[in-house]
Amino acid sequence: MTAREWFTRAEKENFAIGAFNVDNLEIFKGIVTAAKNKNSPVMVQFSPGEVGYFGLKNLVDLVINAREEYKIPILLNLDHSRTVEDCRAAISQPGFDDVHFDGSHLEIDENIKNAKDVVAFAHSKGVIVEGEMDKLGGSSEVHEEEIDEATLRQSYTDPKRAAKFVKETGVDIFAAVCGNIHGTFLNQKDLDIALLTQIKGALPDTFLALHGGSGTPAEQIKLAIKAGIVKVNINTELRVAYHDALLEKLGESPNEYKIYSFSNEIAMAVAAVVENKIDVFGSAGKA
Repeated sequence: MTAREWFTRAEKENFAIGAFNVDNLEIFKGIVTAAKNKNSPVMVQFSPGEVGYFGLKNLVDLVINAREEYKIPILLNLDHSRTVEDCRAAISQPGFDDVHFDGSHLEIDENIKNAKDVVAFAHSKGVIVEGEMDKLGGSSEVHEEEIDEATLRQSYTDPKRAAKFVKETGVDIFAAVCGNIHGTFLNQKDLDIALLTQIKGALPDTFLALHGGSGTPAEQIKLAIKAGIVKVNINTELRVAYHDALLEKLGESPNEYKIYSFSNEIAMAVAAVVENKIDVFGSAGKA
């Protein structure tokens, strides 16, 4: 099945596909192992920094090999790409299902122009495109402060502007902002489900993605899926699981220099997080 077919099915059957960022091999193994254990479709995604770490061709090969080895649907996405050139490079690599062009840092007219360029090229290659209009705050880190809700609300998506953006760009997926923010914070993220419902009403034929899923309570995620979300992005919680498991193993074996000797245990710590998310998203058993 194509990415479009998977998201169509998710929308129809009221579940979401987890889109998990990959920082390193242990995190990748944790993601695909969890998906295999749960018999779930999964999306792995790479931000520009992560692409720089792996190399574009290397990460494509990694995913293609895993599809063959694990025998589960593994979708591949370029996450938060800020340039048309980077999107084109990914689209030109056989193996990508989706590219996310993030033009939220640009003036709206330039964002629309560049997104249209990406969409035209992607669709000619059978790849779908996610677009972002409103700049999502935060970063994929552990933040030692509370979310400033007043500032956060300034970036909330306006449904009418979203409809205009989608109509002019032709993007297949829209990154909605309704209380979500990148990273984890001291206070929980409460999503504006009423606004999300309005956004879906304005975009009945467009898939909706929820960025900043880390730290968002499970019940909030479930309500967001009911309101139309079919893709949930998770990054920070995987980084935390990897970081904490690595520190624990190094603390237990400070003189061990063969890190690969306990890399599988670290990957399983990541897998535990992913399995929990798959349960929340309702995608278990859908592969």
